Amino acid sequence: MINLKAIAFFGLTAFPISRMVAEDWPMWRGQRGDGISLETNAPLEWSPTKNIRWKVAIPGDGRSSPIVSKDSVFVTTSLPDTQSRRLMRIDRELGAVVWDIEVHCGPIEQQHKFNTSASSTPATDGKRIYTMFVDNEKMMVAAVGWDGKIEWQVSPGSYSSKHGLAASPVICEAGLLVNGHQDGTAFIVLLDPSNGHEIWRYKPDTDLRSFSTPVIAPIEGSRQIIVSGARQTLGLDIAAGTRIWWVDGPTEKVVCTPSIGLGHIFSFGGSPDVRAFAVRQGGRGDVTKTNIVWTKDRGMPYVPTPLLYKEWIHVIDDMGIYSCLEPVSGRVLKTVRKGGTTYSSPVGIADRVYFFDDNGLCTVIANNPNYEVLAKNSLDELVQASPAISEGAIYVRGERYLWKIESSADISSPSR
Repeated sequence: MINLKAIAFFGLTAFPISRMVAEDWPMWRGQRGDGISLETNAPLEWSPTKNIRWKVAIPGDGRSSPIVSKDSVFVTTSLPDTQSRRLMRIDRELGAVVWDIEVHCGPIEQQHKFNTSASSTPATDGKRIYTMFVDNEKMMVAAVGWDGKIEWQVSPGSYSSKHGLAASPVICEAGLLVNGHQDGTAFIVLLDPSNGHEIWRYKPDTDLRSFSTPVIAPIEGSRQIIVSGARQTLGLDIAAGTRIWWVDGPTEKVVCTPSIGLGHIFSFGGSPDVRAFAVRQGGRGDVTKTNIVWTKDRGMPYVPTPLLYKEWIHVIDDMGIYSCLEPVSGRVLKTVRKGGTTYSSPVGIADRVYFFDDNGLCTVIANNPNYEVLAKNSLDELVQASPAISEGAIYVRGERYLWKIESSADISSPSR
């Protein structure tokens, strides 16, 4: 398997995209944090008994997404009765649980009724798997080896949030990035992946819960950390953690990960108002008055992260209403009531967009502005996590099972 962590993820491509035949999905939203796989093949149709390579029971509660690296799939879960936060390693070919370990144990934190203690998606650099959990006092970040042994565990700070934790760690060339926006003392920290030591710390202007996972992107010739934080969208210097630019908004609290492309940054916020905007890249300091290109207040999401895929932004709001936007102008090209309530974020591969709603129905559309439905598939299980794609397979975390969907697979393969 071609491992692209050191090439596509860091933007240091060593050979043409056409030769890249397989990608890992090593963190939230994949290699580049954009929800897009560069692979060219994925299943189009499935059911609970069609094109299922395996399914494995996941004990406890969790809304985190699976990640895929080398020979393994990793997923976090929590057992509220024992206050245990756990990481599971599953063989990607067989669906067998290799190990299931406790990473943290502590009093269950205050959280939203739809949240869990395992809503943060892990990340991996192929050496270790990194997790974020919180209890009723603090955040804990841990590194677990491929053998299931905890290599280090640190608390970057206390943590207080009425709704719990949802942001995920990001592995990048500079280190391990952790977003600690919260109602207590907010922070963003960069940790050394080898030992957990702090490299730098940034203090946001506002101490308020916000759940967006940052994205690393090239802006004006340098790599920046793009954060949709509480009341502010901003860019940080990746090496020093200093703020380069910022704009006010889009709103107080943000769940969606920002999208970056076509010379703009697209940020989506949902509380107390649902609002999205496009920010033209470039500039220093406060660029609120100069760089906001458009703003939208209708049909925008709070939880599901939109998908910027080539020339279009595909948006699904929490109530299941789909919109296609022209990114640079913000013009709405299509609006359709797609289905039911939705927490899962869409992903893209091979010019297709995959949307799961909460009922486990996945609508597959062509990557164009016409809402061209290619297939509708159901797993007959609650799905609120976002899928992962690797080596032609789709990995979906449901309420009870982790599913591997693969063309020409047969459910006669053992389920666990």
